[in-house]
Amino acid sequence: MNYAQTAFTGATGARPITAWSRRIVRDLEARAPDAADVERNRLYAVLDGARLALRLGTPALETLKHLIGYTRPDDWKGERRPLAWPSNYTLAERAGVTESAIKARLRQLRALGLVAAHDSAHGRRTGRRDADGTITSGYGLDLSPLRIRFDELCALADAQTAQSRLFREGRQAIARGRRLVGQVLAQAADLRLTGAHWMALQDTLDRIADDAAQARAARDSAAFRQALECLPALERAVGATIDTFMFQSENDGSGSKYAPDIHIQTNPYPDSVPCDRERSSVPRPDDPAAATLPASPSRSVFKAHAVDMIAMFPAAAMYVTASPPRWPDLHAAAARLRHDLGVRTATWVDAVERLGRDGATVAMLITAERQARHEIRQTAGAYFAGMIAKAARDELDLGRSLWGFRTEASADH
Repeated sequence: MNYAQTAFTGATGARPITAWSRRIVRDLEARAPDAADVERNRLYAVLDGARLALRLGTPALETLKHLIGYTRPDDWKGERRPLAWPSNYTLAERAGVTESAIKARLRQLRALGLVAAHDSAHGRRTGRRDADGTITSGYGLDLSPLRIRFDELCALADAQTAQSRLFREGRQAIARGRRLVGQVLAQAADLRLTGAHWMALQDTLDRIADDAAQARAARDSAAFRQALECLPALERAVGATIDTFMFQSENDGSGSKYAPDIHIQTNPYPDSVPCDRERSSVPRPDDPAAATLPASPSRSVFKAHAVDMIAMFPAAAMYVTASPPRWPDLHAAAARLRHDLGVRTATWVDAVERLGRDGATVAMLITAERQARHEIRQTAGAYFAGMIAKAARDELDLGRSLWGFRTEASADH
């Protein structure tokens, strides 16, 4: 700061004259006569939309709206000039802050060229209107820059709205990609399919999401669009990976011609034996005749055969292609049902841990059947989670439920 300017400021207490303040004054003098009429109430929405582009802080925007409120609609039309002369004390009382905070807000508004100072000889804000409401004398804060820059502010607001829409729709597209990749990886884990090609899908998605997040933080629409343009290629890669590694022509519905029945558990039982994926040269063992279900609180015993499950739960029949079906086929069907019913992966893993693979499959079939019958009040995912919560309290009785469905199936025939 120039020493003479400092001395001048200290001597009079007036605001220093800067290049920016002179530019505002020149713009007011040159453009004010040609300024179009502005609807005062439109300013609020326009300023909200242009706030980020202007780098206008929320507190300063609040005070600017208060200042607009002190004007009248006719002040923004014709040759009139929108002036406001509330004191800093009045503005501070209205905003619930200190006068020092108001001064800081006004400095920001002046620095952004949104208001201009129209000082009186004694530096106080004062004004007077005639009987028609026309300002006859006014000193304080001149809001004419808003009127002069109204078209510019509208353009900024429109651009901000379009960018916000782009970011919102982009986040939805990325969320859809996350759901797609998560679904594929969860099903691959269910089917005991491993390999770098599966994790490459997650790595690609993470890279797209990171690029989009950085672009959004920098408010760079072009970079954000460039990141989103990679999503279709990711979806094609997901489909190609599924077709190549999950549903080959020589594979059955579970993804492997000779895949063992895998029991997923985070806390293995002491007598469990780890099992590697079998190769094609290893014969597949015969499936058990009946499923292994958790103990029934009512001591109901039900020998659940895979063929019986299809007859009892027709809603799940379309998910089973093998004939006659075996329990591994039902396991694969339950894995697909889980996604269609909206059951979270964590809930499914918890179900397998608590009920075993067979018990979790039965619980999924029950959920699907009740959903098809419109017997679930909320969502299928919430219903299934409720069943697992009952299992945690040792209150879930799958055997009794199966007897009930068996009785209904017999009555129908």
